[in-house]
Amino acid sequence: MEQLFYDADHRLYTAEDIRNALIQIGASDCTTLFVHSDVMFGTPAEGFRKRAYLDTLYEIIRSLGVRNLVIPAFTYSFCNGEAYDIVKSKTSMGAFNEHVRKMEGRYRTDDPLLSVSVPAALEPLFAHVSEHSLGEESAMDILHHMEDVRFLFFGAEMADCFTYVHYVEKMMEVPYRFDMPFEGDVIYPDGTVKTRRQVIHTQCGGVKLPPKYDYFESEMEEKGFLKKCRIGDRYIGCLPEKDAYREIKGHIERNIHYFLEEPFTEGDLTHRYTYSTADGRITHC
Repeated sequence: MEQLFYDADHRLYTAEDIRNALIQIGASDCTTLFVHSDVMFGTPAEGFRKRAYLDTLYEIIRSLGVRNLVIPAFTYSFCNGEAYDIVKSKTSMGAFNEHVRKMEGRYRTDDPLLSVSVPAALEPLFAHVSEHSLGEESAMDILHHMEDVRFLFFGAEMADCFTYVHYVEKMMEVPYRFDMPFEGDVIYPDGTVKTRRQVIHTQCGGVKLPPKYDYFESEMEEKGFLKKCRIGDRYIGCLPEKDAYREIKGHIERNIHYFLEEPFTEGDLTHRYTYSTADGRITHC
């Protein structure tokens, strides 16, 4: 039984422990897993190098028998004034996601802001993602129209990383967000360079977002939609996509301010982009 890491209380975890936990939260009960990750579950066992550790975690998830592993490989390249190189541009979504997206047999979309890495078998479905990163025919929209999709929060907190909320907001055309266009070069795997215009649905200039959606995460867990389990020093969680869409949409319909820190006013609804590379690399929308 392969020993992987120790938690802060010096408890040892094995590959079988993680696999059993994934099954417990329902990660094996779907056709497609969309994986958000932060895999610093504890102190790696002696002799475990980073690559071997990431490979082992990947194989544990693969052993669940889920047909499709979809990995967010977001770069926000154009937001940061950079060309987007499909092969070379690193994702800001963590070491595990970067490790998986570089594997053989995977296809990465040409969205320079919110790219995803999918199994090569899904290339025909994702080969022509929209020029709106959160709009119709975007990767998020394609996922929404697939059957039997679940989100896996593999050490990452749902409250910190659930970009999917903004997809639903775009589908509902909420007044507190607007379409912000960017333009830049996309470098394709064969070396071809194409200029592309990409749009993202971002918050209006005066609108304030909460630091995290912890209240929404807690509600999803209380209602039984989000299944969670502690592994090492972090939690893993699993949430069906259809439940997520329905609940997000319902909250916005009942209270337009639900996903905001405070109610907006008409004066807040300026179409001004609020993120700047002067504050460091842009890593969210």
